[in-house]
Amino acid sequence: MAATAVADPLAELWNHTMSAGRSDLFCFDTRKITMTGIWTGDNPLDFSLPLLLFQIILVTATTRAVALLLAPLRLPRYIAEILAGFLLGPSVLGRVPHFSDIAFPVRSIFILESMSLIGLVYYTFTIGVEIELHTVLRAGFRSFWFAAASALPPFLVGAVTGYVALSSAGDEDGGGTTTAAKAGQHFLNRLSFPVFLGATFCSTAFSVLARNIAELKLAGTDVGQLSISASLINDTFAWAGLTVATALAHVRYGMVPCLWTLVSGVLIVSASYLVVRPMLVRLARRVAEGEVVSEAHECWVLVGVLVAALVADAGGTHAIFGAFVFGLAVPNGPVGVAIVEKVEDFVVGTLLPLFFAMSGLRTDTAKITSTPAAVLLMVAALAAAILKVAAAVGVAAVFGMPLLDGTSIGLLLNTKGIIELIILNIGRNKRIMSDQSFTVLVFMSALITALVTPLLALVVKPARRLVFYKRRTIAWPQPDAEFHVLACVHMPRDVPALLTLLDVASPSDRSPVAVQALHLIEFAGRSSALLLINASAPSSSFEHSAHRRSQVELQFKHIAHAFMAYEENVAGVSARTMAAVSPYATMHDDVTSAAEERHSALILLPFHKHRLVDGGMEVFHPAIQPLNQSIQRFSPCTVGILVDRGLGGVPGAGCRVAALFFGGRDDREVAALAIRMVYNPAVDLTLLRFAQKGGSFTGTEFDALKERKADDGILREFLDRANSVSAGGGGGAGVEYRERGVFNASEMVAQIREVEALGKDLFVVGKVPGLPALTAGMAEWSECPELGPIGDLLSSRDFQTTASVLVVQSYARPSAGGISAELGLGGDGVPAAGRPPRPDQIRRGSLGNRS
Repeated sequence: MAATAVADPLAELWNHTMSAGRSDLFCFDTRKITMTGIWTGDNPLDFSLPLLLFQIILVTATTRAVALLLAPLRLPRYIAEILAGFLLGPSVLGRVPHFSDIAFPVRSIFILESMSLIGLVYYTFTIGVEIELHTVLRAGFRSFWFAAASALPPFLVGAVTGYVALSSAGDEDGGGTTTAAKAGQHFLNRLSFPVFLGATFCSTAFSVLARNIAELKLAGTDVGQLSISASLINDTFAWAGLTVATALAHVRYGMVPCLWTLVSGVLIVSASYLVVRPMLVRLARRVAEGEVVSEAHECWVLVGVLVAALVADAGGTHAIFGAFVFGLAVPNGPVGVAIVEKVEDFVVGTLLPLFFAMSGLRTDTAKITSTPAAVLLMVAALAAAILKVAAAVGVAAVFGMPLLDGTSIGLLLNTKGIIELIILNIGRNKRIMSDQSFTVLVFMSALITALVTPLLALVVKPARRLVFYKRRTIAWPQPDAEFHVLACVHMPRDVPALLTLLDVASPSDRSPVAVQALHLIEFAGRSSALLLINASAPSSSFEHSAHRRSQVELQFKHIAHAFMAYEENVAGVSARTMAAVSPYATMHDDVTSAAEERHSALILLPFHKHRLVDGGMEVFHPAIQPLNQSIQRFSPCTVGILVDRGLGGVPGAGCRVAALFFGGRDDREVAALAIRMVYNPAVDLTLLRFAQKGGSFTGTEFDALKERKADDGILREFLDRANSVSAGGGGGAGVEYRERGVFNASEMVAQIREVEALGKDLFVVGKVPGLPALTAGMAEWSECPELGPIGDLLSSRDFQTTASVLVVQSYARPSAGGISAELGLGGDGVPAAGRPPRPDQIRRGSLGNRS
């Protein structure tokens, strides 16, 4: 009698698991959930909970490591997550003997996938919260055309490719069989696969696109606005296609299940908007009136996500469809922000990488057995991407936009992300597509997304050109010329002090002032993505429904309204408000670009510390200090940093200003600003000039004489203007010029304290004083080098002053004879003049009131 061969149960289990017509059945030892300890001889990987924890740690660590390695390439994080899952899958580490059996045994896949799907449910919920239908509807005529043009051709390419691929479906089964029965058992559906493939090709990853726009500094441009709006519309198309394709997948069971699946989807959408949304809108209104989002409210919303996912999955669509629709019902305001903050960090950082790992475990290059079919999908994916660009270029030409803008929009709309991976996973799970199709399409998604960034850099870079304009300093030979100011704002509390400073430096309507307010918003992640939509929207476009706006958008509205009111109430002032959404590390590029585009002569920056009730200063955000330093380093014009100690609370009747002059380029800008204040009847101004007794000049004698001549010239201009205004019966409330000689820093500080004792609201100083011998030792204990030695002294708590401080840094011209030579100015932009008069040559007193 022949011996019966003993089969390997693990091999049979694996073959059963991977078979196309399987009915999964696994037996688990209910006692192997948690272990008693390694000291009793237990292996942690034999128990489900320790194994799950190990897998989460492994996936998270691998994802972070790949992201760190790819950081120099500036690729989207999506690429790192895809590659991490690919490394852990059967294509790379899975080929190492026993790796998959140890790290990802078959018995653990169901638990791991369930955890990843929970993370995916909450992630798609946050995507739905970010998308507001009224935002899509107000996207504009051009956005709809760009969205339609970039969605329709790729969808048609996908649909045609799907039907062509069905004819060779028998070659894709991985086993080499080509029979019709084998093809029918495979993961293809003659109705749903073309629709599914079309939805995959036309999708655009809104979150990844928003990150690219922020990093490329396109948030405030027409290209960025149109791309982000069109991507929202494309996402809507993709989700609709996903729903239809999922419903069509049930045709194999008859038309009745297919129709009921569609009806279930419609009922879920209707219930979300007719029942859930009104309740959440009422809650948002109460929150806008001062009520907080309680823990009970948050809990009910999060449980509601699970209920919607359960109902959707039971209805035949998919759990994430229910979560997405439920997210659409949540108003994107304080309620939406509070809910997203509760789940986003944990879901994105821990659970979502499990979804990418599962996708990687399913991506197996060994499953590519039909080369013609794989090539067909790759060619179709590339053709769809190229058609997106061509369609965007065509629409741009119709609307009279430049060729580079159309190309940029087309490339941006080719950004892929998790939504495409979700569609592919659903298609595979629903047996709509084969393992080969899944592997090829995941690879092409990562490849196209990786190519978008360098191609965009090539297209956008030529458009970035150096903007040439003449007036880059406060000092200017034409006193009535328009003065362009870029006022940067982090929060609404920065606005009053900046408006007071602008009012002090605005001499009535003699010199028109054009103010560009730039709201600096940190791009911290996906929750900031929708801010890009309103980055260049005028304040009048904001809706009055507070519950529909996030906290930062409300701040932007308040800032814009404040500058609009300032424009209406002050003669000779025009104001406009924009937003810059960017990471703090690169935000200086946004500021300097905005200054160049607006031809700004002065950039005003808030200090990184805010005043406390007890008179101290508290750091608002640690990244603002290096941001201010970077702006000073790369600025195309003069920069002023305002240390606010209540300047915004100064009554409109007057402001007492002390301008300290030590000589040098920066202090000449201080004197130029003082010249503007001379004309303001609400300003009581003191200009104090310091001279060092017994000191010696540094550098050559020629340079010293040149600096002295420039200093004397700007002071002569100040005194001439003050005398002329006084003689004409108009000007400041009081103007005083003082000149003091000091031997050392102690005497200098004593003189400053003497001026401060008179009661000053604002000190104006230069960053780098022209008497380095007086401040040589002060740099050693300087806490804020961006303020310079004098500004740091006045801003320190040891000086004990309640006055605000404006530190001015002059624009450093690239060459001495460039712009100055064009204007007939001296080396620092001031007219040549003789020595200033004695201090008693200008009288002190009222110079008249504003007419």
